[in-house]
Amino acid sequence: MERKQHLQNILLGLLSGPLLAALILLVPMGILTGLSVVLDPSLAMYEFVPEEVLLVPFILLAILISAANVRLAVVMSRDTKAGRIIKVRTDRYVDDPSGVQNIHGHRGRAFADELKHFIARREDRAVSLSKSIGEDYGWGFWLREKAFSPVWVAIAHTGSPKDNESVEEYIVAITLEPPILPWRRLRYKPDFALRDEVEQRVTEFLAEKNIPFAIEWEEWVDPEPHPQPPPRF
Repeated sequence: MERKQHLQNILLGLLSGPLLAALILLVPMGILTGLSVVLDPSLAMYEFVPEEVLLVPFILLAILISAANVRLAVVMSRDTKAGRIIKVRTDRYVDDPSGVQNIHGHRGRAFADELKHFIARREDRAVSLSKSIGEDYGWGFWLREKAFSPVWVAIAHTGSPKDNESVEEYIVAITLEPPILPWRRLRYKPDFALRDEVEQRVTEFLAEKNIPFAIEWEEWVDPEPHPQPPPRF
């Protein structure tokens, strides 16, 4: 099953080149041509950009995109520990005021800052950490080691459970974030070792603070944004 998934990802990478190249080059040109004809019907007899002029850029762009996405699929297939999240339930951050700084009212900055300081004290390699950044699901921060692409530490605030409103629940996920631009994907170096080490640091942090947690094998997807608490209008 895993091998089949890898082959599917490679096939999608191959097909993505022509499809995206067409969207980037041909579709906008067709829309602009159509609008020009609508505004001035006399232009319908003219060919604004000959097809042969677009053919070479189309082929080059398609090859670039396909090569970048196939390489990404091959590189990511080496990840043997993908798809883990850490679910947390605690009353430690119920007084965190960062909800007013988050566009959707989510707490979690105190959690992120405390976790960052813990990682910085325990890390024996030269790593850099960004400031805590508000997201539509909570908070997070970047962490990177020199010469490797960064990993993203996401702390999603999911609110209070119905059975105990005195505590709050969070989802922590450490994810590899491939770049969007194809020429950067050709040089992308995912830091699997750092991702795994940060996951270990997170569990050490939670254990030290006596915060209950559970590790689940589930692919991380950014949760749909929802206000917490409900918006005040």
